[in-house]
Amino acid sequence: MKRLSIFLVAGALAACGGGEPDAPASAPEATPAPAPAAFNAEATFNTVCAACHGTTGLGDGPAGMALDPRPASFADASFWETRDDERIFTVIKEGGAAVGGSPLMVGWGASFDDDQISQLAEHVKSFKPAG
Repeated sequence: MKRLSIFLVAGALAACGGGEPDAPASAPEATPAPAPAAFNAEATFNTVCAACHGTTGLGDGPAGMALDPRPASFADASFWETRDDERIFTVIKEGGAAVGGSPLMVGWGASFDDDQISQLAEHVKSFKPAG
């Protein structure tokens, strides 16, 4: 009977892995998350602004053709006579109505942070005619 008990205990231990517990399985190595892509102001402009302002900033985007007032042309020197960096930033962030302009120009502050909006403003200024 004693042998049978030892045999049963030994069998149970063997079935359960018995003896020394196995070393815990090592956790799989975590794959690092990819670094966020750098913000590209030109690509963003072409995605969210060009529908109204056109890819060349002339205010001739396909959606802009149906708007009244029409979107601003950033290549028009007279447009820049009354614009400064702060106003361009504010319009992009808060929309045209924030500066007394067209309420059709939506604000993008919920979609982009201040640094990204500053980069978009710089891109808009790149359409300004030299002189």
